[in-house]
Amino acid sequence: MCKPLFEAIERGRNDPGAAAQARWAQLEADIGSFVEGGFITEKVLKQLKPSKYEHWELISRRPKPSLRVFCRFAKPNVLVGTHVQARKELGGMWSARFEHEKLVCEEHWKQAGLPDVPAPGAFSDPPSFRYEAYVTDNATKSWRVPA
Repeated sequence: MCKPLFEAIERGRNDPGAAAQARWAQLEADIGSFVEGGFITEKVLKQLKPSKYEHWELISRRPKPSLRVFCRFAKPNVLVGTHVQARKELGGMWSARFEHEKLVCEEHWKQAGLPDVPAPGAFSDPPSFRYEAYVTDNATKSWRVPA
């Protein structure tokens, strides 16, 4: 994770309120689920549009407030969280604030010294940018019950 995400989690851990500490502990558990190979769908890890910019959000809905970790993939199955925002502060999808946070994600990525573009053919999957090209194990974009 990038420094801004780490610092936000540390502040949450040290919050004097028990509810806030529980909220941030759950965010850490949600991140841990990805790291430890838990089953992942778009309800937990969502590819933001347009896909070609390769922005993602790790979604932590409960307990309230809902949090979003902005992130990008360094390579398949290696997700780098850049920073976190409360969902209610972002406005609707495509809002100016939401779009701004995608740019903030890119800035934190660069500040961490991570490459702007993966090596040719490394894993990026243009033009379709399939979910399965990024999360290759124990994941599916959507969960469906067979008819």
